[in-house]
Amino acid sequence: MRQPLNHFHFAAMLGVLTVPLCAESVTGSISFDGKTYPLHQAVAVTVPSPFLANALVTRIALSDAPISPDQLRSKTDILTQMKQGPIHGLTLEFSDDRAYFSLSTINSDQNGSASLSGTMEQFQFKLHSPQQVTASFKMPARSLGNLRLAIDVDFDLKVLAPPVVQQGAIKKGADAQSLASVKAYLAMRKAVQLLDLAAIRKVARFPQDFQGPDGLKFVTLMKEEEPTGIVVVEATEGAEKATLTVTGTKDGKQIRKTFDMQWKDGRWTTNNDNWEAN
Repeated sequence: MRQPLNHFHFAAMLGVLTVPLCAESVTGSISFDGKTYPLHQAVAVTVPSPFLANALVTRIALSDAPISPDQLRSKTDILTQMKQGPIHGLTLEFSDDRAYFSLSTINSDQNGSASLSGTMEQFQFKLHSPQQVTASFKMPARSLGNLRLAIDVDFDLKVLAPPVVQQGAIKKGADAQSLASVKAYLAMRKAVQLLDLAAIRKVARFPQDFQGPDGLKFVTLMKEEEPTGIVVVEATEGAEKATLTVTGTKDGKQIRKTFDMQWKDGRWTTNNDNWEAN
């Protein structure tokens, strides 16, 4: 559902050379339809994996206008900044083992989208640790849908760790049910079962995903994938984040998963947490 403009995904196993560079910098450019933009702003952060529970990935933004660490962690804030423009560049995201890799372009002048998958011979790591990434990415000009794209960048960046989030005590049973975050999560589950888009948007972290016919299709898929008898068996709730352990029954078997809630705009919100993808 929710995708940045000009979104590209690549699956890769990438080699590593342990040749450290000391300077923190980015040099190079990105070209959209023959127009080239020098890249001189860079930031790198560690964020939760979009696919694996309790795993982290490195996310990098290279651009011609500043992007803050908080904006990069959110990604939706980058989309807002793109609408305000002008800003051009790209974000990179990859796991520690580099089995997962994605690239998204940032282009406030472009409204199209395109995607591809494959190996990433153009990407070369010189150093990759939880604290530092030194690498280059070279993509000769190529057409992707209606977009002509070329990338040539080198960067050496410190990776900012996630901010420390204070969690509350673990609560179970009836005590867990009394938490506001748990009530919001269960309200989302009820709204999914009723295909109630208006109610879903009140607790969804990205309410724009639940608009119109496409939103209804997405919720219908979520409903089909969810188990029955969903119960929050324990939860911890902090000032900005809550972690819920949830059980349910599917195909005659009990399953157990963990979901995160985020305090956003004065309310507890859920991610687009279809059960199978989590």
